[in-house]
Amino acid sequence: MKLLNVRLGPDDARMAARLREAGIPISRVVRAAIRAAHERHATARVSRRPASEIMADIYREYPDPPNPPRGERDPRDRARVRRLIRRRLRHRSS
Repeated sequence: MKLLNVRLGPDDARMAARLREAGIPISRVVRAAIRAAHERHATARVSRRPASEIMADIYREYPDPPNPPRGERDPRDRARVRRLIRRRLRHRSS
């Protein structure tokens, strides 16, 4: 069994003393708190979805309008955006 030492501030020490006086084992409180925090952490990690799935949902919910006006740029077209940025940077440096 592993022993865990925790430094308590004055308020926490007072609360721990009151719990102890009431007959509540501090070790049980600490174990319950660790389990609850672990459960919240594990649940948060499991519910994470890949960004590609999230973006697919967004595009499905908010599709591009049909026949977009000419000249609009598609931010999803990485190669085209890269060329546009390079072209603009070249013009600035000239």
